[in-house]
Amino acid sequence: MSNIHTLAGGAKAKYIGLGQRLGSAREIELEDALRSSIKSNSELTNEYRDLQDIYSKREEAFRHTSSDNNDKISQLNAENKSFKSNIKTLKRELTLAQKASSVDKVKILSLETKIRDLEGKLEDIDLERTYHDLDVMGGVIEEPAQISSSDPKEIDSLRLELERVKEDRDSKEYTIECMEKGIEATNNIFKREIDSRSSERLKLMEENRSLRDQLASKKNNEVDRPLPPTNNSLQLGLKGTLPTPDPTISIGGAEAVPLPATTPIIATSLISPMVTYSILTLVLIAIIWFMVRKWWNSRKKSNQYFTYGNYINRDQKSDHYYLNS
Repeated sequence: MSNIHTLAGGAKAKYIGLGQRLGSAREIELEDALRSSIKSNSELTNEYRDLQDIYSKREEAFRHTSSDNNDKISQLNAENKSFKSNIKTLKRELTLAQKASSVDKVKILSLETKIRDLEGKLEDIDLERTYHDLDVMGGVIEEPAQISSSDPKEIDSLRLELERVKEDRDSKEYTIECMEKGIEATNNIFKREIDSRSSERLKLMEENRSLRDQLASKKNNEVDRPLPPTNNSLQLGLKGTLPTPDPTISIGGAEAVPLPATTPIIATSLISPMVTYSILTLVLIAIIWFMVRKWWNSRKKSNQYFTYGNYINRDQKSDHYYLNS
């Protein structure tokens, strides 16, 4: 037992410290960063799916609104065509009414001429009768034959004809006035309707264009908007400083790809779900490779350290083993 030698406390602590380098705070931080990155990647994938659902719903709503607007525009176009056709019909009726009015005005003029003739005849007859009555009463002259032969029935018929002609004239004038007012009122109504339909059509077209622009703008914003940083631990070190630009990190003799190199790829995960799934697969493979390499290096290094078990079994191992070690 006197030939057995043990390691001193400081040397033993030194070897143990070297053998446990993989359990350092930096390694634990990197593992936490990997887990946080995977979690953030999953959250980004879920957010992308939610955005896709929102975009699909908005696109469907836009299509429905656009279809309704197109139907309304088609309906308004049909109504406008109907109004224009009615206006043409009314214009033709107005032309015919104006022609009829011209004919009626000619008739009115002829009736007025006839009225003036009849009124003149009646005035002459009344004047002659008055003079005759005065002369008879004064005994100056006797009744003329033509005056005495005046038939009261003829005078009454002339008066009736005069009244009838006047009524006919008034009726024609009233008919013409009503036709002109009706045509004017109808034209005004149709013009207001056409203006209203045209403004409504322009409003619907502007609303349709605005919805299309909003949908395109929201689509571009949802695809191209910048993402927040996935994890601060990926960019900051233990003391809040940026990591060195060394492309690899040596841990226990193994080289691992640093996490900041994968951060730009993760930032583009919203572009396509296939890219996101590929990144997740690569990250999982890296973690598995990292853990296996860690276990393998720790096992390999544990056989190289001078321990009590190696010292006891030193006679069972050949010199070739120590040379290779």
